[in-house]
Amino acid sequence: MAQTLTEAATAALPGAAMAPAAWAEAESQRLAALYRYGVLDTEPEPAFDAITELAACICQTEAALLSLVDQDRLWFKAQLGFDRDSVPRAHAPCAQAIEQADDRPMLVDPAGDPRFAAHPALGAAAGWHLYAGVPLVTPQGWAVGTLCVLDHAPRALSARQQHALQLLADQAVAQLELRRAQALLELQGNTDEVTGAWNRTAFERRLAEEWARWSRHGGSLALLAIDVDRFKHFNDLHGHAGGDGALQQVAGALEGTLRAHDVLAHCGAGEFSVLLPATDISGATAAAERMRQALGHVVWASEPLTVSIGVAVSLREGDVEAASLAERAHRALTRAKAQGRNCVEVCVAG
Repeated sequence: MAQTLTEAATAALPGAAMAPAAWAEAESQRLAALYRYGVLDTEPEPAFDAITELAACICQTEAALLSLVDQDRLWFKAQLGFDRDSVPRAHAPCAQAIEQADDRPMLVDPAGDPRFAAHPALGAAAGWHLYAGVPLVTPQGWAVGTLCVLDHAPRALSARQQHALQLLADQAVAQLELRRAQALLELQGNTDEVTGAWNRTAFERRLAEEWARWSRHGGSLALLAIDVDRFKHFNDLHGHAGGDGALQQVAGALEGTLRAHDVLAHCGAGEFSVLLPATDISGATAAAERMRQALGHVVWASEPLTVSIGVAVSLREGDVEAASLAERAHRALTRAKAQGRNCVEVCVAG
């Protein structure tokens, strides 16, 4: 059963005067439940398309929508007989449907109902005279959206059609849960257990993707090869637990200097790699220097560590595959270690 925002707010209230703040907190939690699915603004998917098609077929309506109620909009993961990807949340029937006290369909005439008539896509101007929406309720009780059907003809749905719409809404939530579980499994498969950074396999896959994009569209692509200085000695001295803790601190310091679309990977022992899309040689060198300096600000659990970094940027002439970019970055790393470590070296040519 759906936990409405009103119910959630009321449960949190010591007094009626706090209702607006409690409602805002409940809405924040509802939005957090929606965002955990990571589904907003994603491409169409057959499983969700099939649910809307079945809803329209069973209810014999012109349109069906799988809507997700975001902060200011309704965004449609799947749609049939409707020509918009999103519409405003204000005055939308779906926004009211998630306030239902249970998961029964909300049936209204949106064109004739003063609560919804002003909506530009679902109200009087659009001429929809049947709206039937069932909230999409998460296992934790938050209504994150609706499965709804629409028709220009004013009519009702039979009890069997309403029940079928509820069952399809349950299937939509099951698909959202499955999608989230698959994403978590994929993330676990991509993640290094020690540092939480990407692992070598995931990094090489991402490098191949970025290389293909660079080969098609040009621009620049930088790769940094990073080695924790004298890490074997550190590990021998402090043990594997101490070494793992230090690697976590290194990874955190490096990660803190990166942009959202940069990729950090722990490739084994004291080795890290960083992929910097759309970054030229000067930008990559500056990024590497920020990483090197970031370790100087770490409050180390045992003794301080430093890193040596090799920098390489993709070349139109000379780089024929991603491996050549990686090889040049490691060549620069070798020079950095030979220079005395704790420095940045750049390989500008093959």
